Amino acid sequence: MKRLLSLVGSLAVGITLSASLCAQTPLPQRTPSLGTHPVTLPKTTRPHQEPCWQEAGISKAAMDQRKQIQQNARSQVEAVCADSSLTLQQKQQRIREIHQQAHQESEALITPEQQQAMKACQQSRASAAPHPSVPHPAHPATGPCGEMPSATQSSPKEPAPAGEEPQ
Repeated sequence: MKRLLSLVGSLAVGITLSASLCAQTPLPQRTPSLGTHPVTLPKTTRPHQEPCWQEAGISKAAMDQRKQIQQNARSQVEAVCADSSLTLQQKQQRIREIHQQAHQESEALITPEQQQAMKACQQSRASAAPHPSVPHPAHPATGPCGEMPSATQSSPKEPAPAGEEPQ
């Protein structure tokens, strides 16, 4: 009887262990169909590289400040978009001003030589390891406030002379 209980116990432990091993075995990745976002991209085995900002001699504090400037600009743009008292042209003008100010503040944090070195590093890495291009047909181009750009916004026409109708 003891032998039977021992055998049943061993079988139970074996089944439990095999179930636990099966649960830990990763499932094969499915290849996404066209028009969907990939779940995971295959990992490439590249040696670890320093970030370009480090190679350019830019401090982490300066990069953190640049990130904070970008976040502040983003929240300002969201506030402009939410302001229903502004016309579309006023919103666009204010957003251009926000972006210009953020760009000037960011550029003031690093020297022109550092900017040039970082840009060169980024370009060399982008050309060395091109990213796969995935079309996004479900996401048409929109402006910062979600509006669809139109031909009249990108190239404003001259106003029609008085008495004439615009074409």
